[in-house]
Amino acid sequence: MSTPAPARPSFAAVRACAVTARGAVRPGNEDAVLLFDWINQSPRARLTELTTAWTPPLVCAVADGLGGHSAGELASRLAVADVANRYIAWDGPQAVHDGVIAVGHALHDTAARQPGTGGMRTTLAGVLLVDDGAYVFNVGDSRVYRLTDGYLEQLSVDDAGPDGATVTQSLGDPPEPPLAPHVALARLDPAGGRFLLCTDGVHGQLDERQFRAICREPDARALVERLRDEVYAAGAADNLTAVVVDVLPHPVDPPSGDPDR
Repeated sequence: MSTPAPARPSFAAVRACAVTARGAVRPGNEDAVLLFDWINQSPRARLTELTTAWTPPLVCAVADGLGGHSAGELASRLAVADVANRYIAWDGPQAVHDGVIAVGHALHDTAARQPGTGGMRTTLAGVLLVDDGAYVFNVGDSRVYRLTDGYLEQLSVDDAGPDGATVTQSLGDPPEPPLAPHVALARLDPAGGRFLLCTDGVHGQLDERQFRAICREPDARALVERLRDEVYAAGAADNLTAVVVDVLPHPVDPPSGDPDR
């Protein structure tokens, strides 16, 4: 007699709290954020909070147009928009891998055709929530972390040179050498889970100890606000984007009966 497979956890909802904004140096915001099917690239540091029912697949992503490259602002916006159009078909790690490559090729093709956009590039990092967990994907140095009881674990892989400042691959690069996205499955606990997505305008602007201390904040909105405020206090030399994604469990049913009896 075969043993039945364990039931997959079922959740109530997913809540995303995000900020994307222009820093103190550059004239525009070259970052972009995707929350489910909603895209934002505001220059103002206002928080956005969205909640949706648990209806996987669901995606959240951040992109950072590379500074110094033409049309970085357009590159990041096109990348997250393309993810929004494609992710519904990403039904496994290979599909996520191939889908991210397709986003990169499409960006490169657009740059080749559209005047004034030659060489535009962007990073990309995101989580695709599925029935049995979350596919974490990234290209470049934007990051995805898992937060568990205040413990910060980086799930993405930095594509950066030894100095930490040079991005070694990005979306929009020529098709040769082939793009190599990083994709990994992060299992979800039945109690839910929390992910932090951010560009290097956040994780690269704050001292590691300070960054980890802020991430121990239990309230998602307060966490994002503190990251934003501390980045500005540190000079905000780059654009900044931070997203906290909470997978929310079903509420616990109260005990039945009269507790006073």
